[in-house]
Amino acid sequence: MRITPLSTPDAASPAMQRLRADAVRSEGLTTLSTDDVRPQERLDYWREMVLRMFADVEITSHVDQGFHGHMRTRFVDGVRFTVVDAASQGVARRHPEAREHYEDCYFAVLMLSGSQWLEQDGRQVLLRPGDFAFYDGARPHSLTFSRHWGELILNIPRPLLDRELGGAGRLTATRPACDRGAGALLRGHLAGLAQELGVLHRDDLVRLSQSTLGLIAAAMAHRGPQVAARGRDQTLLRAKALVERSLDDPALDASRIAAALGVSPRYLNKLFEAEQTSLMRFVLARRLERCREDLLDPACAALSVSDVALRWGFNDLSHFSRVFRSRFGASPRECRRAAT
Repeated sequence: MRITPLSTPDAASPAMQRLRADAVRSEGLTTLSTDDVRPQERLDYWREMVLRMFADVEITSHVDQGFHGHMRTRFVDGVRFTVVDAASQGVARRHPEAREHYEDCYFAVLMLSGSQWLEQDGRQVLLRPGDFAFYDGARPHSLTFSRHWGELILNIPRPLLDRELGGAGRLTATRPACDRGAGALLRGHLAGLAQELGVLHRDDLVRLSQSTLGLIAAAMAHRGPQVAARGRDQTLLRAKALVERSLDDPALDASRIAAALGVSPRYLNKLFEAEQTSLMRFVLARRLERCREDLLDPACAALSVSDVALRWGFNDLSHFSRVFRSRFGASPRECRRAAT
């Protein structure tokens, strides 16, 4: 199967004009990959894949020519099952309602590797491997993914989930406990689907999709009206998500973060005190961790140490080298040499 560009502005780009999305089919399984696309065209190609499979969203990535993304997907009984793994990226939907019929659905996700921040309706949740959540694909939301990540995504038509789970729209961007009870059953069930997606017989997958909706409803049913993190915890989550999206801004400071959240810098620092740190120490720690990831990543080998530092908001290279050594016990150059 060959996927051709849609009639969107992006479709006019050179990458879209030369799109080579040859899908490999095996018993209903479709595989899509950026591997055979020229490095400078991969992000545009990935945007087109996401547009075709999921929704009209904006995608940004700090990964340039080293960007990669892969999908394995099957569509049965109205539900699409997709296993995704890709490079670090941010995803944002601005449109307030579905623009195409396939967007009018919920996206349920099980994190398989890496991490992501999911935000919708003023709620934020951090998902790590084994965590489950869902969001409304037709309304504004944002996703921030770590350096390398993987997840199982289910496109569930709105009526199907609303029928199983009353008030589903009030439970978006929340995380049930997946270490016990119905949540643990749901996690094991979805992990098994991700593992066996390519070999399950179609009729079996239809039956399992029906069971999946029931398990999602059981895991989420007791979340009730208290699903959103309250007060201090919610503000702390929002602050961390904002920091994660703004690490590349050298002008980021406590005043700007506090103003964006509608609180005072003093209040924010009080929240971070509970985690034995301060707001700006948290910012520094996340910037250093992102720099270390890039220095260890072969896909970033073409970037100089100073390029990496500037990429993540450092504008004083001697200060960067000093705090990097203090944090990791080696200079940035030593860190890179050790990786190779």
